[in-house]
Amino acid sequence: MPTSSPAQPACFRVKRTREVDVHARNLDAWDQDYVQTSPGVFQGQVRELFDGPLQAFEEVANCATSQHCRPWRGGVWLGLSVPEQPAGLRFMGRPVGGRELMISDGSEAFDLQVPAGYGLYGLVFDPRELLAHVRARDQAEAAPARSPGVRLQTLTATQRFRLVGLLREVLRGLEADPGALAHEASRRSLREALMTVLADTLMPADQADAVTPRQQRRQDVVRRVRELVTERPLEYLGVERLCSELHITRRTLQNCFQDSLGISPASYLRLVRLNAVRRELRSAPGERTIGDLAARWGFWHMGHFSQDYKALFGETPSHTRLET
Repeated sequence: MPTSSPAQPACFRVKRTREVDVHARNLDAWDQDYVQTSPGVFQGQVRELFDGPLQAFEEVANCATSQHCRPWRGGVWLGLSVPEQPAGLRFMGRPVGGRELMISDGSEAFDLQVPAGYGLYGLVFDPRELLAHVRARDQAEAAPARSPGVRLQTLTATQRFRLVGLLREVLRGLEADPGALAHEASRRSLREALMTVLADTLMPADQADAVTPRQQRRQDVVRRVRELVTERPLEYLGVERLCSELHITRRTLQNCFQDSLGISPASYLRLVRLNAVRRELRSAPGERTIGDLAARWGFWHMGHFSQDYKALFGETPSHTRLET
């Protein structure tokens, strides 16, 4: 029987092996059995984020494998091929295309045949957390999705691009700077990003137009957001949290900011946090690393942080520190 999601601190690991059975065990909390099915010295690698109950990973191997898999109890697994056009990937005996999302809720094991040199992006999540995210985001009751069992879902090109792109950025970003997981703000920011893409992929929000609020209401919302960010400078207040705090929908929040400031609430919050990092770089030179300061303010991808910082301030974070 598969285990429940293990209670452990958030962690990121890169695991490499030359043994196919060890490769099968390198995914935390899964019940798996792998058989190598093509010749060669096996080389497998897993990049894995585990912030239970949330697991994201990329798994690749140079040799073909036949896999019998079951995710941890209570978790729903989503799998996508690496690269997009797999030749020979089969899920429960059926050929799988690049835009087909493989899904299992752990109620039964599933079988995969993965060709040599190919791999999978995987994401395992608690469906209750996704439901809570959707309800908080939309400020409305959302019906729980039916138990998916083992099935395929065809994605649009945009859906695959967003899901794969985010998983790639999460795993590559944490490999470059695993210390981002040491901060609650950074972990919350990362989880919200993953949950938002998941919700749009599996439980899209109602597309009906919301009631347009009066102009004064929009200005009041923007003012309140400024106050919340000022009152709780180191608490990560993403779009979901702001909607919950203000008892409004995400669309209403978006309209308020576009009408009042001409930018999205996410862009506004990013600007606030970039400015906060700059203040700390200048006020406390050398006391913390740049990566640590950025992570405290919710920036988990250091490459994007540095690009955004330079685009906004015309200099790199390290230059700001040197100038103080």
